[in-house]
Amino acid sequence: MRKKEIRLYNLLFPIWMFFIWPSVLWLILLPANFVIDSVVLLLAMYALRLENRLSLWKKSIVWIWLIGFLSDFIGAALIFVLMLASDWLKLPFNLILFPATTIIAIPGVLLAGVLIFFLNKRFSFQKLQDELSGEQIHKLCLALAIFTAPYAMFIPLYG
Repeated sequence: MRKKEIRLYNLLFPIWMFFIWPSVLWLILLPANFVIDSVVLLLAMYALRLENRLSLWKKSIVWIWLIGFLSDFIGAALIFVLMLASDWLKLPFNLILFPATTIIAIPGVLLAGVLIFFLNKRFSFQKLQDELSGEQIHKLCLALAIFTAPYAMFIPLYG
């Protein structure tokens, strides 16, 4: 019984769990993600030589920011389910320790990145379809998916 309590305690503190349970850390995460999303979007627009970047940013950044958090949450939830399933299956290795914790994060990070791409394409740039070409929207969404995916989920808290 004692061993189960220890495993459950360890299960609650991987870094990706901060995306699931609201905490004081969110007061840092919310503005930090907004800044990161803004920088990535503005740099991608600059690289694509888009005009009227500030107007495009204003029309899309709130959706991009919200979609980023939703995608991170869904990716973290997938990792949580995988960890619960591994505990239920009684796998012979500890998913809390490196490298297993990093490996199990792969599906969550990939899912979050894919969601960032498709949800931004569907919602964030919906109002901008008359201002941007389909190729430009595709490239902006791809940049957001690649550079704002929740790579912090790969960081194990235990060595």
